[in-house]
Amino acid sequence: MNDKKWKIPHMAGAEQLVPNKRQPKRIDLHVVKRLIKLLYYNARIKKTKIATKCNLGYDKCVLYLNWLEMMDLIDRETDADGFETIVLSERGNDFYKRNLNDN
Repeated sequence: MNDKKWKIPHMAGAEQLVPNKRQPKRIDLHVVKRLIKLLYYNARIKKTKIATKCNLGYDKCVLYLNWLEMMDLIDRETDADGFETIVLSERGNDFYKRNLNDN
């Protein structure tokens, strides 16, 4: 049996060799608006429900949620059953009120 062993060079910045979370290639602002509006009106919602309500595939939804978290627009919390729920952060609420509020 051939066991291949990978050598990781010991150098500064080696932590960059670990793959980062996947990110969407292009950000569709219409999808971002849908996600933020949904989260504004529905607090503490699961990822599967978000994908369904925003008419996105689960994988693409997770990519956008990771991006929104990176932008500090959402927070991830754990509910009483141990499931991860998504809530709009304070910055996300401010973003909605400034840019997406229809008033």
